[in-house]
Amino acid sequence: MSGQETEAAIETGLDLLSTVQNAAASLMTRDEIEKHTVAFMRTAGGTRPDLRVVEFEGQKVVVKDFRRSDILFRLLIGPIMIRRERGALLKLRGVSGVPQFIQRLDRYAIIIEHIEGSALKNYTGPIPEDFFDKLADVMRACHEHGVVHCDLRSSGNVMITPDGEPKVVDFAACAFKGRGWNPFINFIFRNFVDADLYAVLMLKRKHTPEKLRPEELERLSTPLPYEKFAKSFGCGVRNITRKLLTRNKNPG
Repeated sequence: MSGQETEAAIETGLDLLSTVQNAAASLMTRDEIEKHTVAFMRTAGGTRPDLRVVEFEGQKVVVKDFRRSDILFRLLIGPIMIRRERGALLKLRGVSGVPQFIQRLDRYAIIIEHIEGSALKNYTGPIPEDFFDKLADVMRACHEHGVVHCDLRSSGNVMITPDGEPKVVDFAACAFKGRGWNPFINFIFRNFVDADLYAVLMLKRKHTPEKLRPEELERLSTPLPYEKFAKSFGCGVRNITRKLLTRNKNPG
């Protein structure tokens, strides 16, 4: 992506942010949110938050809310995840490939831009030739702003808009670049950057394998360092969290 394209994308994102913020100015209470909810994208339970679409004065926003998650998870983990996602979206203001942050409702919920489109895992239409190249550009823009996603292998976290553009959602598992000069933190961040871009190729292999270029096939033939450990560690943390902090004890 050229400098002019990056600047244009940032300007577009800021214009969109201003629009949704103005429209959502009166959606800052739970009573207003209940009154203007038009759909649930997902309902809360266990470690899951409510994801609801709220429409007000012709504009839609999304409310991500852990208030109805299982009580221990809601009290101990929910606020941490809200704080992390809020921090990520604030850093990514102006990046057009991610939902724009609107407001923190309370310690359990945030309000963000609504994105029209479908999760890639549910999408059955044709995928544009350059979709995954654009997705990689979105991730590079996130990395330039000091944010790595860390959960991009799930095609539920990538959306495709009606005009075929990629959008990346759900930054609750993200990590941030260190503020100072710290070799260890910078090393970890660089590995997360590699993992994000590798995940883009894995999604491309899953959804449009016929479009993989020779250099991409070669890259996919070499597993990432620490990949097995990271996957095992992440699954272990999720299963322990579910077992200790939710009513659902099934690790599946």
